[in-house]
Amino acid sequence: MRLSMWMIANRLHTLEPEVHIQGNAPMELRGARNVVAPNCVHVYEKGGDIYVRYGDDYILLHGIGFNYVFNVVQGIFEFYNDWTDSIQQAAFDMDFQKILDESWFFFGNPLILMDGSNRCLAMSSQYSDNEVDPEWEYISQTRYSSLEFIRKMRRSYSVVDMYSKNKVQVLHTDNVEVYFDTLTTAIYYQDFYCGRLNVLGKERSFNEGDIQVIEYLLQIITPSLYMLQNQEAQDMNRGVFHELIQGKKVTASMLETQMDYLDWRMDDPFQICVLKLPREYKDTASKALIGNQIRRSTLNVYLMLNKDSVVIIYNLRYMDRTVLLEIIHEMLRKNVTYQAGFSNCSRGLWKLKQYYEQAEAAISYGNLMNPGGKEYFFYDYALYYLIECSNPLDMYCVLHPDVLLLEELDRKKETGWLELLKAYFDNECSLVNTAKAMYVHRNTLVYRLGKLKELMHYDWDNTYSREYMKQSVMILDFFWKKYGRNFEHFNPMH
Repeated sequence: MRLSMWMIANRLHTLEPEVHIQGNAPMELRGARNVVAPNCVHVYEKGGDIYVRYGDDYILLHGIGFNYVFNVVQGIFEFYNDWTDSIQQAAFDMDFQKILDESWFFFGNPLILMDGSNRCLAMSSQYSDNEVDPEWEYISQTRYSSLEFIRKMRRSYSVVDMYSKNKVQVLHTDNVEVYFDTLTTAIYYQDFYCGRLNVLGKERSFNEGDIQVIEYLLQIITPSLYMLQNQEAQDMNRGVFHELIQGKKVTASMLETQMDYLDWRMDDPFQICVLKLPREYKDTASKALIGNQIRRSTLNVYLMLNKDSVVIIYNLRYMDRTVLLEIIHEMLRKNVTYQAGFSNCSRGLWKLKQYYEQAEAAISYGNLMNPGGKEYFFYDYALYYLIECSNPLDMYCVLHPDVLLLEELDRKKETGWLELLKAYFDNECSLVNTAKAMYVHRNTLVYRLGKLKELMHYDWDNTYSREYMKQSVMILDFFWKKYGRNFEHFNPMH
């Protein structure tokens, strides 16, 4: 590795040298000599002081012996070469923590490496959580940048081009909202954004040598960052669930394998949430940050990134909607204007496309009927959707969740629950008339209706829920007559 005079000066920092170096001192030094030699730094004594010189640039040390200084300067070249070998191996192993810890000795300042999703890959272990600044403490505890800090950085775009490719930018405290002067670099592999390296000027001021070391370091670690980030980006936006949302066919074994990986069962209850973000958070990095924070805070969720939203598939066996909403509220707080749409409950994921469209429709109908909200639930707008729906499969998935539950129980065990519910609604919820229509005693009817209510999640005494159930029973009865009771027409496996 070839060094510059700045890089040597930084390693001599503890000896309190006088530094007389031009700003553009190049990296072309191969070693130290006690005589003038090409591409070598000249170490000599003059007037009791020690000079480390190359051309017109020199470093002056007072009160230190020549032999000591000469050995130290020679050791700097050996140190950089050993460091290069070490970080090359660490990059191959994707051990980013080792890379930053060993790089700290050149900067003497806190370093932090983020991936393209604002997830912390490593930060200098020489500092504890509360030794740097509040953002350092937040990242140390959560392993992600805070949305508040990202918003502050975006306000600085008119001052500094934060996403200039592989160019070291200087953020000064007098014009950017940072706690220390900071060197920051947006790391790209060709056109793929794969991370960011920050060096915080907590201990000493920066110079050209710091920039040169960063540029050299990035040449080594960028391919590894790309491999890591590209693989994770592909994993988040491909696979069985992504295919299902697009309406593509997948095999039962493919779906079952993916669900086994998540510890999901084929007949588990699921809901889909589409989290739409404002314009300033629609970039891939922000969406990935939000998605990863949700995934980190929950159990058994699967996330995908769309153009302007994060799609969340969650298993109701592990987590209900209330928990997810609490996580979204805590993470986005009042600073982000978002909208979240929630589908009805889906039994299994074969009809994932239909339930994803329900989550999207919840936001569309919500903005039309009740504008200004943040969370919309498809259940509240299902009847409007049925008015416009013409596709039988879509319509079947829109049927009231309790009606679909009873249909499933009837199909598996011939329980007759739907027949009872239909008779009750057909007779305007009159106990006397329903008992006559079903040829049962009133007390028997009351008992069976009580058991039916225990099975259901929604109250038919609510006007909207009762109308939703009545319409669903009517449509289901029509489907029985047209398609038969086995519903193979609606099963994508057939």
